[in-house]
Amino acid sequence: MRILEYYYRSKGKEIPYYAKYSLHLILWRPIRKYLNVVIIPNIPFNGIRIAMYRLIGFKIGKNTFIGMKCYLDDTEPSHTVIGSNVTISYGCYFALHGKGQQRLFIEINDGVYIGMRCNIITRKEKLIIGEKSIIGAASLVNCSVEKNTTVVGVPAKKI
Repeated sequence: MRILEYYYRSKGKEIPYYAKYSLHLILWRPIRKYLNVVIIPNIPFNGIRIAMYRLIGFKIGKNTFIGMKCYLDDTEPSHTVIGSNVTISYGCYFALHGKGQQRLFIEINDGVYIGMRCNIITRKEKLIIGEKSIIGAASLVNCSVEKNTTVVGVPAKKI
């Protein structure tokens, strides 16, 4: 978007980050947001839901179930990696960033079970949920979880 850069330079203003985005990206982001927030979480068939998540850029393994009404943060879909044989129950939220933070990574390894209405939120480093771990329903996970571990609560603690 050289036109926007030129405009801001001619006015002597600081060039905003979005002035360097391509036209393709500027048009794609609201479409991706609409698909991710409105359409995909309400699809009643898991296979179609997973295919649509993959279509917009999420990395999801085989035999994975993602329940309806889940929100996967779409600011940078390639930063969310979900392994094989993972179960994510209904109504879970994943956040890669907060105010003033860079877009971090969430990695969910193979065989993980995440109970319904969980919140998985990165803080200042990559968040990894280890193999075959269990996250109890309505838990808030804001730091990495070791493999074969069960965590519950707000914030999630090992039991």
